[in-house]
Amino acid sequence: MTVEKIRQKTQELHTKTRRALLRGMTTPLLVAGMAGWLITQIHGGPALRAVFAFAIAWSLAGQYFLNRGMWSGTLPGNAAASTGLQSYRIEVERRRYLSGRFLLWSLGPVVLAVAAFTLPILSLGIGNGMLRNTIPFLAVLTVWIVAVFVIRMRDRRELQREIDDLINIEKANG
Repeated sequence: MTVEKIRQKTQELHTKTRRALLRGMTTPLLVAGMAGWLITQIHGGPALRAVFAFAIAWSLAGQYFLNRGMWSGTLPGNAAASTGLQSYRIEVERRRYLSGRFLLWSLGPVVLAVAAFTLPILSLGIGNGMLRNTIPFLAVLTVWIVAVFVIRMRDRRELQREIDDLINIEKANG
């Protein structure tokens, strides 16, 4: 792998990481907004409001823990050339860290908020056909959650291959 190729791959990974961080901010904002709105609109008692408040707190705290130390400055043009494989390894590890923490800090609050929203509706509406009406929503939600897991697992496998390739290159170079 040439120095120019390493520099190019490092810059591409850096750009992907920054984009992923920006995209990752939309989910907690949606959770916080929807849960906040549901707190004011649903009359499910203090327990349900507490669950929505917990989802908001988890989502916002998750952004802090997920993004802590991830926002580096812009990548200098000569970073890969000056540090070689080490800068590339740092970017791959940043992406891997971000991918691994996503499930706990971003997807978890979404699932909690959706469950807090759908469970009372389902329990109240089983006898009057409400379950039949919510099946399309639950099916789409299930497909979305499975798709998120599949995409994240594929990304993690790709990143692990990159790390393995780096280890092999470093072993070959001594």
